[in-house]
Amino acid sequence: APTIHLLASPEGNQTDRPASNGVGMVEESKMAEKAGESSKPETSFEAEMSAAFEAGKNYGSSVRERFTAPTVDDPGLPYADALTSISATLLVAGLSLSGLIPPVTWLQPAEWMPAWRALPYIPPALIHGTQLATCWTLGALAANAYDRAAFCADLGTSLSRTWRAGAFATGMLLLGTQIHTYLELSAVGLEPFLGASREVDVILINIANSVVIDVVAQASALTAFRIYRWWDAQAGGPTKQR
Repeated sequence: APTIHLLASPEGNQTDRPASNGVGMVEESKMAEKAGESSKPETSFEAEMSAAFEAGKNYGSSVRERFTAPTVDDPGLPYADALTSISATLLVAGLSLSGLIPPVTWLQPAEWMPAWRALPYIPPALIHGTQLATCWTLGALAANAYDRAAFCADLGTSLSRTWRAGAFATGMLLLGTQIHTYLELSAVGLEPFLGASREVDVILINIANSVVIDVVAQASALTAFRIYRWWDAQAGGPTKQR
């Protein structure tokens, strides 16, 4: 009888209640932890997206400032680059007229110039050289090729800046050539696509050859000039020896 009384007493029931309440609290804490863990990935993802967005904005601002507020440590270097580019174009024109290289499509005589020797070919060569110099200037701004490190650091940095600028300039040349070719052929009723006709194929192949010649000539001339500019800025350069 005493044993039955203890089992059926309300005190025995009260001893069981704290245990059940403890289990409930543990379950609630586990659920809260799971909810917290599930919210952590969302929070971290939002933070990463926000950081990536800010980094993209900063990079875009830095790229825009290369054109709007460029760093030009040598004020004469853009003019020297432009003269080098135009000189290379005049050399290509002379070689083309001499028959040493294939004829280029942009070298057409100016009708308003006197037909005296090669004088009518000078204006188109100067115009084309100015266009190539413009492409190079945009590439140099994009690659920070007017910064002091482009000609005062080591030779590898100088060549890297030069070739990156050349890659950008080549892209600008290709884009401008495509637009000009499309407008020119469309104006005379020709489809500006390979395979449209034999006439169009010949025109496009000649234009492509001219672009290749321009790229090779400009790359050679500007690389040689930038190597000389780097050498001139070193301690043993001709300017330092004076």
